[in-house]
Amino acid sequence: MAKKRNRQIRNRWRLLNLSALGLFLITGVVCGVVITAFKEGINFVARLMQAFLAQASGTWTGRALFLGAFLVFASIIYLCNQKDEHIKGSGIPVIYGLLDKKFKVNWKKTLPLKFFTSMATVGSGLTLGREGPSVQIGGLVGQMVHHLSGTKENIRYFVGSSAGAGLAVAFNAPMAGVLFTVEEIYKKTDRKVFLSTAVTVFSAIMVSNLLVGNSPALEKIPLLKAEGPSMYGYYALLGILTGLSGVLFNGMVIGGKRRAPSIPLPDYLKFILPFLATALVLLMDSRLFGSGEPFILLPLGDNVSIGTLAYFYVAKLFLLTIIFAVGTPGGSLVPLLVLGSLLGNLYASILASLGLISPDLILVFSMLAMCGHFSAIVRTPITAILLILEMTGGAFEYLLALAVVSLLSYTVAELLRSKPFYDHLYEYMVEE
Repeated sequence: MAKKRNRQIRNRWRLLNLSALGLFLITGVVCGVVITAFKEGINFVARLMQAFLAQASGTWTGRALFLGAFLVFASIIYLCNQKDEHIKGSGIPVIYGLLDKKFKVNWKKTLPLKFFTSMATVGSGLTLGREGPSVQIGGLVGQMVHHLSGTKENIRYFVGSSAGAGLAVAFNAPMAGVLFTVEEIYKKTDRKVFLSTAVTVFSAIMVSNLLVGNSPALEKIPLLKAEGPSMYGYYALLGILTGLSGVLFNGMVIGGKRRAPSIPLPDYLKFILPFLATALVLLMDSRLFGSGEPFILLPLGDNVSIGTLAYFYVAKLFLLTIIFAVGTPGGSLVPLLVLGSLLGNLYASILASLGLISPDLILVFSMLAMCGHFSAIVRTPITAILLILEMTGGAFEYLLALAVVSLLSYTVAELLRSKPFYDHLYEYMVEE
């Protein structure tokens, strides 16, 4: 009888596991559909806004209409923020709060609001990225499936794994999505964490690829062959520079968010001013539209001057700081990658102008700097390496160089006691 009872218990455990894996598979499928729709929605809004900006820039009436549109748009987003505080900002700290049971989030309200407000803000031309909202939307999809299925499985596995799937679909980077979940969401792993995450992430990626095709986030990157050991001194210095830039980034963006409440202006006015400032900047220079992803590929075409690269870096960091400070729905990960690429481009352009490296290597330094910047700011060095490899579709054969830059950037940020970006944001939200 005892053997029969033990067999029945084992069978029930197997069935429970199979049932749970089926639910994780469903979660990944739903997440793949939702995040793909989110990405396509951003692209659609961006095309409309770029066409509007191009027409508006030609006349004073057009400029006034563009500013007026941004004023109305900012007012709508402000009202949405008042309706649900959990749609503000990146969204990744909200996932932390869900996992730690610090926040009570109603997915029925927050999921659609976060989807549409972030689609609008990221696509409108503001210096914001898609990845933070993708992580939050993914996590809320997991919360939804857990709630609707009535499963007794721990909700943490659904929220965490689908949050990683959100990042994976946002960049078409499944391995980075898995590693991000382990390094950043859970900060640990076991067999259940890994299995639930892998099933959810890979099913989400398969669905996304079926819907929009399988192409890397950076499609035009040519095959880049690794250079010899003589370059590693330059890579090491790049790692230090990206580490310092990461500390500056965290200080500016988090500092701006902390200082914003003390500005002696009405909340509504504080909220709309960054929108209007961004609109004015875009009317003066449309190259600063959106998160700035085209800047990553500058070395592939007619690269701009060193002074212009410095201007792009400062302008994008400023625009991100002011819009992020007021809690606008939207992420910071794509902008931080763009800033990293600009820094790498700037550094390599200086080396090339001095005859120390070939101009053909500027793109290499841009990619390496993206990795270092991510590592210093988010403090997930392995995810940073895999993300760059996957974003370039495997065209980047600089694994050792990526590791050197990533780990040096990480070390600089640690030595300067700069807190990991999303952890710092989460602490701030909990304090509020």
